Amino acid sequence: MANYLTSNLAKAQAKLIQRFGSADKRFRDPAVHKLFLRNAQIMFPDYEMLRTREDRTVEAYFNEQTSRALGTGRSHNHTGGKGNSGVLTPAWTTYNDKFSISLKQADNNIYSLEEMFMNEIENTIRNFMKGLETVSSTYLFNNRSGVNVATAEGTFNGVQDVFEVAVANIERFLQIAITSMDVNEYQGMRYSVVADTVMWNRLNFQFNQGSANSTNLSFQFGGVEIIHSPDLSTLAGGLGSPYTQGFMILVPEGMIGALPWIPKQNRAGVINVENSYGAIMNPFDAQQYAMHSYMERADETATNGYTQDTLTQYELSLDIAYEHAPLSTVNETPIMAFGIV
Repeated sequence: MANYLTSNLAKAQAKLIQRFGSADKRFRDPAVHKLFLRNAQIMFPDYEMLRTREDRTVEAYFNEQTSRALGTGRSHNHTGGKGNSGVLTPAWTTYNDKFSISLKQADNNIYSLEEMFMNEIENTIRNFMKGLETVSSTYLFNNRSGVNVATAEGTFNGVQDVFEVAVANIERFLQIAITSMDVNEYQGMRYSVVADTVMWNRLNFQFNQGSANSTNLSFQFGGVEIIHSPDLSTLAGGLGSPYTQGFMILVPEGMIGALPWIPKQNRAGVINVENSYGAIMNPFDAQQYAMHSYMERADETATNGYTQDTLTQYELSLDIAYEHAPLSTVNETPIMAFGIV
């Protein structure tokens, strides 16, 4: 098993997609997680080289907007203020999942050691995709804007940080939300709509009410991508307000991003007498995940191994920072929440 990590990861990776055909291996496509990943290099180019180790802080600076009301007239002794800059410090979190395999556990089993290893890898990837989808959805929800200046056909609830639209306007809910984004100066952009299950069903129904139907509601969907997030149903339900008719978050294109990272030893592949460092490509989010392993002497009779056995411990890990474009106004973000009341 000492050389299994580096010699067989490529073969394991090639089998991953077909092996997930089993019903017990199923999981939802991590659509919100992948939405963040699209913009990693746009938001923060070359961050992988800047972050040389987990404990190194990386900072990005940006010019803040200075808003002033226009004056009138001209003066010979005019004076003005100065602009300012801000800093974005990405906050990485290391996520991991672990498993172990003993050298002799397959000696008296229908499955080979390779098949057991593959099963563990499959389970680990499934756990990552489920876990990171929840983490990314929670980030969107927790970072929804506390500022929304729109007032037409709705009211911004500053306690819940949700722009509320009356159920009487439910058929034009998406149109009103996009107009609200326009008023907040995100006009002319493409939007990703992350919807809870009720809103997902509603928007899909409206999207398919085309010109052949008595009511054509499809005009609202130009430049819009709709993503279903069951996690958002649970999160919105915890607000204590009756958004049972639907809840969603609108994100302007390019305003969020995720920064995945693994240590350089895993990227290069390093083996010594104590550890093995490697990496495996996850075919579902196209990211390199760090894999670390070490061996120890063990009696594995309790887990289908044998008395004189060797146990190999494995850990897959990924550092990832979910971020949004910084704004200078306190509590304002480009992530806007909308609910039907």
